[in-house]
Amino acid sequence: MRKLFLFFALLSLIFLTPQCDVVEQPFKGGIIDTTSSEQLRNVLIEDWTGHRCKNCPKASKVIENLVDTYGSERIIGLAVHGRPSSFTGVTSDYPTDFTTPEAKALQNFFFGNSPPLPIGMLNRENWASTGNGHLSGRNDWPTLSAEAMDSTLRIALEASTSLDLGQLNVSVQGFPQTSLLHDLKIVVLVKESNIMSPQLMEDDTRDPDYVHMNVLRDYVTDTWGSSFGTSPMVPGDTLNGSYSLAWNGDWVKINTAIVVYVFNPDNYRILQVIEVPVG
Repeated sequence: MRKLFLFFALLSLIFLTPQCDVVEQPFKGGIIDTTSSEQLRNVLIEDWTGHRCKNCPKASKVIENLVDTYGSERIIGLAVHGRPSSFTGVTSDYPTDFTTPEAKALQNFFFGNSPPLPIGMLNRENWASTGNGHLSGRNDWPTLSAEAMDSTLRIALEASTSLDLGQLNVSVQGFPQTSLLHDLKIVVLVKESNIMSPQLMEDDTRDPDYVHMNVLRDYVTDTWGSSFGTSPMVPGDTLNGSYSLAWNGDWVKINTAIVVYVFNPDNYRILQVIEVPVG
C-alpha cells in the first residue's frame, strides 16, 4: 500500500510541476543563429521618378501601400531622380534639384537616357545585357514584391550607424545562409523622406506642398559597390565592412535613413537589402 501511495504521489509531482517549453533554434557553426531565424528576404524598389512627372505620385503611392501591407523592414523604397530633364529639371515652379550624378549613371546603364517614367526595378531581378526584363511598371510591383519576399534568403545583413563630428559611419556584417559561389559587392547609400517641395499631379495641377519620400541623396560607397566577399562563402562565415561619408548639413537627420544592399556583380541581382536609421 505504501508503494502504491508513493507511485501516485510521484505522478502528481510530474503533472502538477510547471514544465519549461523547449525552444528549438537554428545553429550556424555551433553558434545559435538568430540572424537567419529573424530575417527574411527583403525588396528594394528603385523607383525612377521626377517632380515634373504627373504619373509618378501614383507609383510612390504603390510603394506606400506595400509598406503598409508588409512593413518598412520588408519593402524599401528608393525614389531615384535621374533623367530626362523634362521630368526632373529645375524651374521657378519646381525649384528643388533632386538629381544626383549616381542616379544618372545608373539610369544610363539600366535603361538609357530617356525612359518612360515612372518605371522601376525590384531587386534588379532578371537583368540581362540585352532586353528590359528587369524593368517593371507600378502595377506589377505588388506581385513581383510578393514573389521576391517568398524567395530564398542567401545572405542576411546587419548594420549600425553613427554620426560623429560631421562624418557618417556605417558598419555592416553579412552572414551567408547558403553557399555562395560568386563574389559579392555591397552598396551603402543615403535616402531622405518628408521633403516638402512642389510636384506635378495627375490632373496637371501643381501641388506646392507635396511630400517627397525615399529620395536618393548620396552614395557612401561607390555607385557600383565595394567588394564585400570573395567566392566561395558558406554558412558560418561572417563578412565585415566599414564605410564613411561627410554628412551634408542640408539633410534632416530624423528623416534620413541608410540603405544597405549586397548584390551579385555577375548579374546585378540584389540578394538582400536592409534599411537602418542614422544613429
